[in-house]
Amino acid sequence: MSIQQDTEFDLGPESSFTKFPKLISLGEEHFYLVTGKKGYLLLATICPHQGGTVSNEGKAFMCRDHGWRFEHTQGECVNGPRARMFSFPVTVRDGHLIADFA
Repeated sequence: MSIQQDTEFDLGPESSFTKFPKLISLGEEHFYLVTGKKGYLLLATICPHQGGTVSNEGKAFMCRDHGWRFEHTQGECVNGPRARMFSFPVTVRDGHLIADFA
């Protein structure tokens, strides 16, 4: 990824995100903003297997290169090995969602 480590991004007001997963673009990188039991996460659209593109197929994310499917809240693979999408924490600060690429 081309995003520098130790970088934070203000994704905008928390109230502006009402439907999940939400496709987010940061420069040339793309992520899905998801929410679950542990709060918000950004999931990279790059498959952890061989770098294919992961797309939202409705009930799950899927890499069309090899058919791996990932669930929508934590990006865990549901039909293959113990793998998960690359993820980055998102916190709420002063009503805004802040992505942390530490």
